[in-house]
Amino acid sequence: MFLVQGDTFECMVDLVRRTCSCGKFDLMKIPCMHAIKAGFSVGKQAHTLTDDMYTTASWRSVYEECINPISVPEDSWIVPSHVEQSKVLPPETRRAAGRRRKRIYETLEDKIRFSQGT
Repeated sequence: MFLVQGDTFECMVDLVRRTCSCGKFDLMKIPCMHAIKAGFSVGKQAHTLTDDMYTTASWRSVYEECINPISVPEDSWIVPSHVEQSKVLPPETRRAAGRRRKRIYETLEDKIRFSQGT
């Protein structure tokens, strides 16, 4: 357990359980800045703190059976004529009048606070 001083508040980080009181580490399973700082203090690299679901081996095992190639070549597909002749257009949209607003955030925490409405 580590008490890490952030920009505006202090966070409790548990590297064994991979949790942080800011909630970012718990939610995404990717170390937040507090967890990275705590990891560096004990000599751990940041990439070792990420969850196993982000490893290449994990991704390969998840998708090894789901992706099936189409066994029929494209030349031998039978597509109905009404489908071939139909025109697919993008949805109609209108841009808002005036100049677009640009939001500038000083830190990631400011952006999160703004999106939560606080």
